[in-house]
Amino acid sequence: MRIVSWNLQHGVPDPKGPPALALAVPGLEDLAADVYAFQELDRWNPRTRFANQAAGLGEALGGQVVWGRAKRWLWASQGNALVVRGEALESDVVVLPGEGERRVAVVASVGVAGWRWSVATTHLSLDPAVARRQLRVVLAAVAERQKPWVLLGDLNLLPAQIEHLAEERGFDLVDGPFTVNARTRPNRRLDHILLSGPRVAASGTTKVPCSDHLAIWADLE
Repeated sequence: MRIVSWNLQHGVPDPKGPPALALAVPGLEDLAADVYAFQELDRWNPRTRFANQAAGLGEALGGQVVWGRAKRWLWASQGNALVVRGEALESDVVVLPGEGERRVAVVASVGVAGWRWSVATTHLSLDPAVARRQLRVVLAAVAERQKPWVLLGDLNLLPAQIEHLAEERGFDLVDGPFTVNARTRPNRRLDHILLSGPRVAASGTTKVPCSDHLAIWADLE
């Protein structure tokens, strides 16, 4: 199974300009993932011309969408989503602790290549102490499901801040290059993949022509 995670920042292009998420579709298609995990998607927001970005990506990539709303402004919202090019069997949206901006995790059981996987995506707080609390909750939610387990997302934590928490729950953190500040020179890794069960055959990062984050990917066996 190939997995991809990307904080697309509602499609702000490189160089900066009006959101243009359609620019990213060819690059995402080239990655040919079975499961895409996206963060910072807009739904019915004026800044993105009232688009439902999760639904648009699901249609463009030929997958089922599992949506989780985080922030809301009147009728508009922002959230995270999985796009599953297989079967999305069941799912939950887990509201995470912490004051300020609402954060959620989308947790789903998916059927891909004859296997049932437990997959989650999230976007954690900018406050490292809050983000660590939230990560514990997400890991526990995934661990309630059947293995293999896969957690992807923008965790807003460095690898050294994650490793101990991951080990406590029986997850391995996939190592890799920096992912943030992609418009100039990436200088830290905040986007991560945590696993329990599968083996990583290959992994890497890919520049997609939107966002200040690189997309991260891994091939799992």
